[in-house]
Amino acid sequence: MISFVHKVTRFDRLLGKGEGWVLAGLVVTMTVVVLLQVIYRYLLTQPLYWSEELARYLFVWISLLGAALSVHRGGHFGMDFFVRMMSERKRRAFAYIIYLLMGVVIIVLFVQGLVLVGKTVAQQSPAMEISMGWAYASVPAGAGLMAIHLLALILRETVEKSARPEIS
Repeated sequence: MISFVHKVTRFDRLLGKGEGWVLAGLVVTMTVVVLLQVIYRYLLTQPLYWSEELARYLFVWISLLGAALSVHRGGHFGMDFFVRMMSERKRRAFAYIIYLLMGVVIIVLFVQGLVLVGKTVAQQSPAMEISMGWAYASVPAGAGLMAIHLLALILRETVEKSARPEIS
């Protein structure tokens, strides 16, 4: 079991690094596209008809991939005032309840994202004339990555708990 968890943890770490690089590339691309739009619109008075749409779709992808990376890094905000007052045992139980709720939200996002992609794959975007499925694919992609990171987190914590002696 521990060997499996190590492999999952290693895969999770590599996936997180890859997401970081992809996000960096998307942010750079979005910045360049918006800068070009400003230059073309105000300096050359020839606005790029596709740049605003591309920047919008990139922003959506950045948001959802960023949320997945945040699950990996444990970066989502939380209110731990009351949690810190709990015993270790209650804290762990509460953490698993939170993970369960996160899992439910992630599953809903994934399933409904797939439904949305299915409904929009035949539609074309107005300016770039690409399938709207590409824009909406960010929802199930981000949710799938969140699910992988959440499962890795749960496995790690379960193994760490079983490896630690229980202090009463």
